[in-house]
Amino acid sequence: MKRIAGLDFTDPLTFIISLVLLVVIVFLRYVLLSGAYHWMVSKFGPTFLKHRLLYAPLNHSKQIRRELVLSSYSALIFGVVGMVVLVMYQLGLTKVYTDLNEYPLWYIPLSVIIYLLIHDFYYYWLHKWMHLSPVLRRYHMAHHKSVRTTAFTSFSFHPVESVLQAVILPVIVMILPMSLVAVFITLFLMTLSAVINHAGVEVYPIGKRAGFIRRHFIGATHHDQHHRNMKKNYGLYFTFWDRWMKTEK
Repeated sequence: MKRIAGLDFTDPLTFIISLVLLVVIVFLRYVLLSGAYHWMVSKFGPTFLKHRLLYAPLNHSKQIRRELVLSSYSALIFGVVGMVVLVMYQLGLTKVYTDLNEYPLWYIPLSVIIYLLIHDFYYYWLHKWMHLSPVLRRYHMAHHKSVRTTAFTSFSFHPVESVLQAVILPVIVMILPMSLVAVFITLFLMTLSAVINHAGVEVYPIGKRAGFIRRHFIGATHHDQHHRNMKKNYGLYFTFWDRWMKTEK
């Protein structure tokens, strides 16, 4: 039976303690990254980043407080799913590996890219479905209460939506070989991308020379259009599904 740091996650006490620690880590990672990004936008946006701001930085305590509460639920759900993945790994049900010699080093970034492509495909259709389904639309509207988004909006989901978003992780690691390093890199990129896309400031290159990046990668400008016009721009990382399905604004 595989173990990480000698821990047996199938033991109830170890599972509960690890779950609490993982939820705290997920929430603190979100708060620290979102908080630092929000502070940067609020502090330097009106001066040094003025030409990149989509709107004046929001510091409405009521909106941010609501986003933090919803995000705490999301952190709990993401933590539970993370523990499920750890148990699956211990039982040999995943393709996650810890020996870096098992695959070539160049496979680590490749596996991250493959993961993001699969995740992007899943999220696009899930996201579009949530806007079309009367039932799921009701839950997804919790996220859309933040029309003028902040960095804290990045994890602000109804618990039902958080579950739907999180289930893709155990599915992918069951079929895609990934090193533990690649998994950590992917989780960080997922959080960073969510913060960047909701912070209300465009950090990707702008101007004539930035055509390729703007055309293929989703940034704050692209996702802000979704919060303003909920019938367009459903993608997560890349724009090609929106372009192919004629849903890009």
